[in-house]
Amino acid sequence: MTIIDKAAWQIDGGVPKELVVKHFITVFSWLDRHKMLSDEGREEFEDGIDSCASLNEDLITPEALDFLEECYDGYLKVIEQDGKYGSDSSDIELEKIYLNYSEKRRASRG
Repeated sequence: MTIIDKAAWQIDGGVPKELVVKHFITVFSWLDRHKMLSDEGREEFEDGIDSCASLNEDLITPEALDFLEECYDGYLKVIEQDGKYGSDSSDIELEKIYLNYSEKRRASRG
């Protein structure tokens, strides 16, 4: 199973638990709005995200997996540099990265 991120990894890395949970809620919310959560992922999101959250291939669609494998590390770097980790506005950054990713994919197919 491919694991994109785990809350425990971030917490073990020194990020405050509250920020980590907010971050995962933001990411899951964004994925849900874009219909990129699997049935299991929607269930996990609806049950509530906590410090045991894991963002993995069982919880997301194949499209989301491709996107996150390519762009998630870059997304983390951007929000950490801009001081947006764990803030509600970090979904704006995820959207920008996704639009750029989508444009590149369309151009490579065209």
